[in-house]
Amino acid sequence: MKQGKRWLVEEGNPEAEEALVEHFGISPLLARLLVNRQVSDFEDVRHFLHPTWDDLLDPFLLKGMAEAVAFIKKVIDNQGHIVIYGDYDVDGITATSTLYRCLEALGASVSYYIPERQSEGYGLNEEALQHLANDGTDLVITVDCGITSYDIVDAVKDCLPLIVTDHHTSPEKVPPAVAVINPKQPGCTYPDKNLAGVGVAFKLCQALWQTYKQEPYQEDVDIVALGTVADMVPLIGENRFLVKEGLTRMNTNPNRGIKALIDEIGLTDKTIATGQIGFGIAPRLNAAGRVTHAARGVELLTTNDDQRRQAIANELQKTNEERQAIERDIVAQARQSVLAYLEDNQWCIVVAGENWHPGVIGIVASRLVEEFYKPTIVISLSNDGLGKGSCRSIEGCNMYDMLADASSLLIQFGGHAQAAGLSLESSQIAAFRKHVNDYCQTHLAEEVYQPLIRIDEVIPVEEAALPVIEELAALAPYGIGNRTPVFMSKDLLISSIYLMGAQKKHCKLIFDLTDTGHEEEVLTAVAWQQEDFIKQFFEGDRVDVVFTLQKNEWQGVVSPQLVVIDIRQSQLESAFLTAEKLRCLYLVVHRLFRQMTVPQYIIVNELLRDKPMDMTRRETMLGLQVFEELGLLSKSLNASGVASYTWQQPVGKLDLITSVTYMKYSQKEVG
Repeated sequence: MKQGKRWLVEEGNPEAEEALVEHFGISPLLARLLVNRQVSDFEDVRHFLHPTWDDLLDPFLLKGMAEAVAFIKKVIDNQGHIVIYGDYDVDGITATSTLYRCLEALGASVSYYIPERQSEGYGLNEEALQHLANDGTDLVITVDCGITSYDIVDAVKDCLPLIVTDHHTSPEKVPPAVAVINPKQPGCTYPDKNLAGVGVAFKLCQALWQTYKQEPYQEDVDIVALGTVADMVPLIGENRFLVKEGLTRMNTNPNRGIKALIDEIGLTDKTIATGQIGFGIAPRLNAAGRVTHAARGVELLTTNDDQRRQAIANELQKTNEERQAIERDIVAQARQSVLAYLEDNQWCIVVAGENWHPGVIGIVASRLVEEFYKPTIVISLSNDGLGKGSCRSIEGCNMYDMLADASSLLIQFGGHAQAAGLSLESSQIAAFRKHVNDYCQTHLAEEVYQPLIRIDEVIPVEEAALPVIEELAALAPYGIGNRTPVFMSKDLLISSIYLMGAQKKHCKLIFDLTDTGHEEEVLTAVAWQQEDFIKQFFEGDRVDVVFTLQKNEWQGVVSPQLVVIDIRQSQLESAFLTAEKLRCLYLVVHRLFRQMTVPQYIIVNELLRDKPMDMTRRETMLGLQVFEELGLLSKSLNASGVASYTWQQPVGKLDLITSVTYMKYSQKEVG
């Protein structure tokens, strides 16, 4: 398969861009970015740049909404008891909390039920519903689940009325509930199909509030934003406004449970954006459903007890740390399995392990996608011979369609194009692995396996300035469907490059701008999780850089900073390896190992300083790669995650022809 990343510069539409510049008085760059996001109609641009509460659609346009509201009102007016049946992920937790808080404000007798992930699994559980019926429940409202549970709803409908609210892909035959609210269900003409589960729950709250109060419902939009971002639905249409308004609320007067989490993880004085939700707040809330019980997350967002909030926030922080430790262990096991059976996982990765914690296998699948860039399915095998799997995909591969094609081998499955879940008998895993690999080989083009970077615009580096960054803020919040603007600048001169961070996993670059006309003499850049850049690029190199832009604030000084996505040499330095060059390099490397194991960044820095005079920097790094292939050096991560080299004393005579790198670069000069 192809290696590296594809760079694709968006073509744009000059005519449409010019019209936007003239009508709205915006810059050509902002107009290009809007057009690249298929936002060019004048009214759409207004909604995109300046959304308001009036832009939200009438909730009664949703099929089933009128019937649901009428039945809920009847139960409330008769002082019946309502149970909200949620899901254990962040979308389910926030959906449960949003609907609970609304119903409570309307004076309803309401409680909630969240299934336990390991024992009950995803979706409706008939035993639990029967228990609720026997306990005197007058109505169950599902949030973020239930659309595929026809048989279960049918089994309990005579003793327990249900209203299903969901947003997942709907089958043709929806459950026989009192009402079903899902914009994706057959026959629903609601224009916005992208709502998260919490978004659908919020629409129900809007409809109920209008019915009871005859006024708009604008509460808990910060909770809605949290669930919407966490569920990775497109941030367009109603989702865009809900997240934009929710972030404003989160930064000014947030839900007290959210505020407790913000304080617990050290974001008190930070501006909360989608990144802080996705990588900070949501994982802590998610940890409850993954490791302990998601009900703690709902309690955090709904309790009025300050001490309880603080205690739960602290508990979730510790639970998240426990989740991270479990995740690291399973990632290591899963990765070893992938490497041991690369041929079986050539087109789609399917790995399974005994009693892998089902609460973290989705994250493990995401980690494997990041490393191997293939559709990935991670399965936890239980002692009863069943496997529960979590699936993550890549752009160009619809995971739901792939699972549907393999449905004869599965007990059940569900989800979206990019993320899904399944269950199957462990005896079917080998057949399932072969089936999905055959499917991918047949249905996916080879280029799908090469990550694609969509570049909005090629800009001269002098445009990477603060005024441009401030103008780009009009496009936020960013997420799926509204990605962060990506730019490329050519022929930048590296004046300095080094590793940073406690684990030396990130790369800092400084570009010399003295000959560019930029207002600054230098421009800083960071490349997260790209420690290998230190072996590929050097001071004095001319490079083309793909990046996003952000402000860097340090000691009161604000300056522009590039966040590097990818780098290529503008003019690649040639390389030619010989046995004599490698012999000289061997002597230098051997001297550097005063201890058996040395951090990689130290070896690289010292080697570039002390390399043989007749070797270029690129040849030196290639030589290091040759020594790895010959078994002289082994690379590993220590307990802190820092990459290190261990020197392996050679046994017998080394044969250079066993090194693929040597064979490639010893035949001729390669540029």
